[in-house]
Amino acid sequence: MKVEQIHGPKEKTLQVVELEYLLQSDSPEVFCPHGFQKHGNVMVARAPARLDIMGGIADYSGSNVFEMTLNRAAVAACQAREDRNLYTLTLQAHSRLKPSFQMSLDDFYADDALKSYNQVKELFSMEARTTWVGYVLGCFFSLLKEKKIEEFPHGAAIVIKSDIPMGAGIASSAAIEVATLTVLNQLYSLELDTMEIARLAQIVENQIVGAPCGIMDQVTSAAGTRNKMLSILCQPDQILEFVECPQDVSFIGIHTKAPRSTKSDAYIDTRTAAFMGLSILKKELGWEKLEDNYLCNISVQEFREHCEPILPEKMQGNEFLDEYGETVDSATQVNPEKVYTVKDRVQHPIFENERVKQFIDAIKSVDRYPERASDFLKVAGSLMYESNASYRDLAGLGSPEIDGLVNIAQKIGEQGGIYGAKITGGGGGGTAAILCYGDVSTSLTQIISAYKLAWGIQTETFRGSSPGACEFGHALWELKESEPLTHF
Repeated sequence: MKVEQIHGPKEKTLQVVELEYLLQSDSPEVFCPHGFQKHGNVMVARAPARLDIMGGIADYSGSNVFEMTLNRAAVAACQAREDRNLYTLTLQAHSRLKPSFQMSLDDFYADDALKSYNQVKELFSMEARTTWVGYVLGCFFSLLKEKKIEEFPHGAAIVIKSDIPMGAGIASSAAIEVATLTVLNQLYSLELDTMEIARLAQIVENQIVGAPCGIMDQVTSAAGTRNKMLSILCQPDQILEFVECPQDVSFIGIHTKAPRSTKSDAYIDTRTAAFMGLSILKKELGWEKLEDNYLCNISVQEFREHCEPILPEKMQGNEFLDEYGETVDSATQVNPEKVYTVKDRVQHPIFENERVKQFIDAIKSVDRYPERASDFLKVAGSLMYESNASYRDLAGLGSPEIDGLVNIAQKIGEQGGIYGAKITGGGGGGTAAILCYGDVSTSLTQIISAYKLAWGIQTETFRGSSPGACEFGHALWELKESEPLTHF
């Protein structure tokens, strides 16, 4: 198969090159009943994973968060079909996944009307091995439901190739959603801007997949740029600035292989309790600053003086519902039978928001005052350690494996170029972010070796940055049958 690039970036990333090779070699992995046909055009988009440096789960409370793209990514390649069928295929081999899925665009309708999000969620979750399909084909439904397109004129086949490990806490799902929406944006000429893509991706995650995440993952994957960090104000999705990484400073992710998920009960309960606290504060204090429903508009001092005295340590769900009714959070519901830890879950995002601001200021000061670089890195590292402890003690989303890795990093410390470490994203396991200064190859080897000795697990390291989906753009490939070899 001959693949001719009609449009697209000159510099191709590893993930795109690997997919192009599969097409060129007539791979049956791609050219199959649920994949591509050997003619026509293929549209390609790419969206990266992200490393959550500071902020994490405080995003759904309106926090400032600090993120960067990684060089791991998901690629979505799409080919138009002449019928109304949708096919999707994943090339990420995993025993828990059924690699392909087929449906019709008509399956999104019942009695000539669009189905509800819950109905489509059930469509993709009928079998555990096909829930991943919601991340991909759910994008079609969200475009219809959110009125970004009146009707799709034709179906499509989408092939997903990702080297982002699932459950690592580096936004594998957001990358797939953003890559898919980016490629559909081009295929159907929708003219969506970057932030619309991020918002739609979050809707897919919340309403179709059923993971009540905030929006930082989708914004970073869509709008991030290579070698710069994003300061995002999640009220709901304002990019405040792009920050250059200081000279000789790097952020590295180490995957502990401890699985985690934003669909877990612990994550959902933590988010639910935070919004319960919001409801209590809105009713009891009546503050105008809470009208937008963001806890992080409360300062640390205001929390200590006014909020802490009136928030309950714990509260039964039915007691809360009787007194305050449902929360404003559309992604979670209060379970009447559960007892929720309220005060701590409210305190975490408010204090984390303040830590993020101080952290960004410290990082920006490293280049501003290079003679005091070590001092500012110590401040930044201390804030990371505080964040990790808060995830564990206040948010209830710590991880013994992460704590073990963070403790190892802290013992190596500044003399080994390791200034800070913390849990990332939704917590509960996954990846630790490490703040490094100078050559830390020896220190990283020590961390990885000590962790394996303690836990018997071989870690995986994520380092380096790459373009976000918008910066990468899209590629358009024309497929042509290769001419047979001529023998003389």
